[in-house]
Order: sequence, then C-alpha cells, then structure tokens
Amino acid sequence: MKRISVDIGGTFTDIVYLDDETMELITDKVRSNPEDIGSAVFNAIKKIKINITDISLFVHGTTVGLNTVVQKKGARVGLVTTEGFTDVLEMARGDRKELYGYLWKKPPPLVPRYLRMGINERSDYLGNIIKDVKNEELKEIIRKFKEHNVEAIAVCFLHSYANPENELNAGNIIKELWPEINVSLSHQVVREFREYERMSTTVLDAYIKKQVVDYMSELDRNLEKENFKGQILIVSPGGVLGIPAIKEKSIATFSSGPIGGVSGSAHISKFVDIKNLVTTDVGGTSFDVSLIRNHIPTVRHQSELLGYPVLMPGMDIRPIGAGGGSIARVDTGGLLTVGPDSAGANPGPMCYSLGGKEPTVTDAALVNGIIDPDYFLGGEIKLDIEAAKMGIITLGEKLGLSPHDTADGILTIAGNNMTTAMKEILIGQGYDPRDFSIMSYGGAGGLFASVIAKDMSIASVVVPVDPGVFSAMGMLTMDIIHNFSRTFNQTMNSIYIREMNEIFREMEKRGREMLYDEKINDSDIEFERTADICYEGQGHFVEVPVMNGDLTNDSIPEIINRFHNLHKIRYGHQMNAPAKTINIRLKAIGKIREVPMQKFSETDEIPESAFKGKRKIYLKGSYDMWEVLDRDNLASGNSINGPAIVEEPHSTIVVLSDQSLYVDKYRNIIIRSNPEVK
Repeated sequence: MKRISVDIGGTFTDIVYLDDETMELITDKVRSNPEDIGSAVFNAIKKIKINITDISLFVHGTTVGLNTVVQKKGARVGLVTTEGFTDVLEMARGDRKELYGYLWKKPPPLVPRYLRMGINERSDYLGNIIKDVKNEELKEIIRKFKEHNVEAIAVCFLHSYANPENELNAGNIIKELWPEINVSLSHQVVREFREYERMSTTVLDAYIKKQVVDYMSELDRNLEKENFKGQILIVSPGGVLGIPAIKEKSIATFSSGPIGGVSGSAHISKFVDIKNLVTTDVGGTSFDVSLIRNHIPTVRHQSELLGYPVLMPGMDIRPIGAGGGSIARVDTGGLLTVGPDSAGANPGPMCYSLGGKEPTVTDAALVNGIIDPDYFLGGEIKLDIEAAKMGIITLGEKLGLSPHDTADGILTIAGNNMTTAMKEILIGQGYDPRDFSIMSYGGAGGLFASVIAKDMSIASVVVPVDPGVFSAMGMLTMDIIHNFSRTFNQTMNSIYIREMNEIFREMEKRGREMLYDEKINDSDIEFERTADICYEGQGHFVEVPVMNGDLTNDSIPEIINRFHNLHKIRYGHQMNAPAKTINIRLKAIGKIREVPMQKFSETDEIPESAFKGKRKIYLKGSYDMWEVLDRDNLASGNSINGPAIVEEPHSTIVVLSDQSLYVDKYRNIIIRSNPEVK
C-alpha cells in the first residue's frame, strides 16, 4: 500500500509519503497559507514529486473548522430549541471558569438572542412525547430566519437524547421549507444529556459546517482532477473518518492536527516497549501535551474550543500558546513574557525576513547558536541572523540584559511554560513523572525536551524519525473510528438488560453501515463497548469497559467490580454505595493496515559523516563548545554523550551535558538523563 498524509499547521504544512512494500519514506514541509489553506496541500504534493494516481490512502488533518471559530468567520446560525430554553447558551453553567480570575470573561454566544427561537414542543426525560412539533410554528421561525439572512440552523430540544422523534420531525420540516440550508440536529451530533454542553456542541457544528463542507468538497474535486482513485480519510478527535461522515458531523474536525502525533506515539510505544509516555508536540504556535498509559492514549469526553464546551470523545490533548513562533515581549510590569501570541506563518519570526517586527523563540534559538541559520529546513530557507539579533537587542535594552542573556531568558520562559503544562497533566492528575518517558516531536520539540525531562526528573526522551513532520506520520497509523453514545441513567442493581442490549445492537448496526460505506470489510471491523458509571449522588463518572455480545444479569456484578477497581485507581478509594450508569458508549472501529516499522542493524561505530564539527552555544548563562551531529548519518546502535546538537532538516535536538543519546534499531533517538552509554 502507498499512503500519503498532509497535516496543515499554523506555520507549515507537513507531508509524508510511505510505500509499505519498499519502505520508501518521503517527508517535507511547505509554508501554510492562512488565506487559502487548501492550496498548501497541493503545493506539498507537487514538492515531493509523487504520482498521486498510485496512492491508495490519503489522510488529511485540517484546521479549517478551528480557524473558522478563531477568526469568527462562521455561518450566521439560527437556533431552534424547546420553549423556555432559549437562554441556555447565555446562562451556561452559571459559574466562573477560573474561580479567582476576575478578568476572565465568558465567550459570547455564537447565536445572538434575536436568532434563538423557542418552539412549543416537549418530551420527558424518559423520551415520552408530550407535545409534538407544529408546522405553523416552524414556518414562522423560518420566515424570521430568512429575514435575518441566517446561513445555518441548529436544532436542540430538551430531551431529544432520550427520543429524537421531535427533532427529526423538525429537521424534515425545515428541509422541506428551506432545502438549501445546512441543519445540525443535536441528537445526531451528540446523543447525551446536559443541555448546555449538547447545545453548545450543536451550535458549533452548525457554525463551521458550511466552511468544512465547502473545503471537503473542494478537496475531493481537486484530488479527482488529479486522477486520485484511492480512499480519503480526515482526522477527527478519536480516529479518522470519511468525507461523508465529516460533512454530517463537521465538529469532528476541530482538533485534527495534534491527534496524529499522539496516535503515532502510541504506535511507536509498542515497538520501543515503553508503555507510559507523555507526548509533547511543539510547533510554530502551540505546545500540545497528552498522556499515553499502557500504550493507549487517554481519552476525555468533554473539551473546549476557545471557551465553548464540546461534548465529544477524543484524545485528551492540552494545548498552550508556546512554540517556535511565540512572541517575546516586556509587559507593563517590566517582566519578560513569551506567548501566547504567535508570529505564525505570516509574517513569522524576524529571522524569516517576511516583515516580522517582534522577536520569537526561533529568533532566540538562532541568536544563541542552537539553530544553524544555513540549515533551516535542510538549507531550503536561509535565516537572517542579523534581523533576529536586532529584535533581541531591542528587547534586551528594555530589560537591561545582554542579547545572549535576553535570548536565554526567552528560551527559559518558554521551557518553563511547557513544564508547567506538563505538570498539570501529570502531577495534577496524580501521576508520578518518573513513571513516564517523553515522546518529543514537532519542529521545535527537540529544543526543549531534554530541559523539561531534567526539570521533571523524567529519565528518558524518545525522539522519533522525522519529528518535525511526526504528526503527519502518525495520521497514517490511525484507524477509522465512529463514536456512538446514549444517555442511559439507571441504577446498576435494577438495570434494564434487554434495553441496554437493544441500544448496543442499534449502535453496532449503525456503526457497521458507516464502516461499509468507508470500504471496510467485516474482518476488519471491531467494536468496543464502555459505560460511564458513578456512585449515586456523584457528579463525575468513570468509563468502564463492557463485554461484547448479549449481556445477562450475570454480567452486572463483573461490570460493577470493574467500576470499583477503576474508581479506586483514579480517585484512591471506593465507596459502599449503589452504582449507576450515566451513558453507554460504542466505538465502531475499521482497522487500517498497520504501518510497518523498519528495523536497522546496530553498530557501535559512529560514521565520520555524522560529525559536522563544533559550535559555540550559549545556554543557561554560559558559553560552551557543543558537538554538532547530522542525524541522517547516525547509525542504529550509536551512543554519544552530551552536550550535543543533533540536526536534521525539519528539527534540531538539544542533548545536555549530563545526558547521552542512543540510536535504537528503529532509528529513534533515546536521550537519557545520565551520561552512561548503553
């Protein structure tokens, strides 16, 4: 199989080509184009000079949905909801996200008050229809929406998760009255209770749907013009999906890019036999951190998109504004700050000579000798060190620091911001950092991984092959995953087993149909069942694996026992209280052929061509001469003590003086926190 993946980032668009049979691997980058993000896809394909007609699988990670929300360029949305609940978006949870953050402001609703319409329908929490939808009411609402030039409609009724009949009827009536309008129905986006989160997710889906659908249609057409005959899959928070599924649930694209790196890390963890990883993706604009335990990425069922809740399962990735393009400034108190603002792709860091006026992390690394100005992107881009120095000097004058100390301060603060984010996801959730290794990738990941590992007493860092494009590489390791959920609020000791089995069978049937549409055979289809369970009176739950097949009354004690054990692992205790289900979930998985890992023979002898000479580096307040190595010429089995800089076209890796690096049989670089040679 010949595969290709394209990952659009804020600064660069990455491309990976892999031939499973010959193990030919081609990777590259092109500049992202914020004004026309799709153009970078085909610029990247042209750059690596492959024949697109030979490709069987095209996997794509896109920021089109995210950019739509960030830039506030989404559709004008009209909301239809149950009468009396039109202000749910405004009221939200009635709390302050940051208890003592008095400057925190709740994001404004994406639907203004005059476009939120109530309708006299009702069903109870069990799904019994009390009042039907009336055509006359919807006709009047549609008339008002047309007057206000509404471009998309979100429908979210109070208890539609229990019975979607009224919502389906409303959707059908709207389509009859206004066939060309995009409609998002809440039970099709997420079929769970909690009206605010469900409504927010449905509105976000409607808000970005037009841009996402238009982008996907254009991508499909342009690939067809190039005579592409293979399968197109789009990255979503849990796995990859076909274009029809993305058009139906556009919100599934919202965290497309970072997912690939986490999936690729989980894939590699099985080969290098490291079961617990904390992944760090440092690109041009952000630092994304996630956990992998026992080779499986951690998942959460609710996240946020710029302050708006999104009720959707996906890999638990925590981003902060810290990357190679993060801007350094002096605040009103005279202190140096780094991020969250980024120079992005345009104008970019000052050293790009594209009009950037403020120094960035990349400029600081360049001034202090860590980055070679003549070897950025393998020499494709020549960095302007004099422009970078001017920015650093100007900033340093405000701080009363020398240029090198200013640059060192920028790198230190950026690293501290990343360490803080890592502490939150590790120590903040009760994990001991010493039980984990770091998987470092992204174009700027290698600049900081060793320092973070030292600061947090993490013993080792894994840097995969081509870390600068690793998220794109990881996209090729992802299976097709359709997530289904249903609120099922029942006490475990008196649960309706027949109803539970019927719901699981219904979800499995729908999942199988969707996987058939995506050209997946029965032999490659798997199902994973879980249930969200809590003790009576609790407001949080634990996701518990549920056995496949028909459940019986004898299955319940085993599920309850699993819940007790998982609750004790997560919270340190279990309770003598009844357990109850909140939601039941199903993953319908379409297995994609596993990406092979090429092994290399190991040798202790380091090729002479791996040594590029020595370079004067300023780090942590002192100058030292560091060995500079060419990663492409390092062989499996090679071991070298720090301090050292390892260069490759898309990334630079720092190895500190009390660390050593080892190249394993898969050509991953393993950095250890002691100078012993393996």
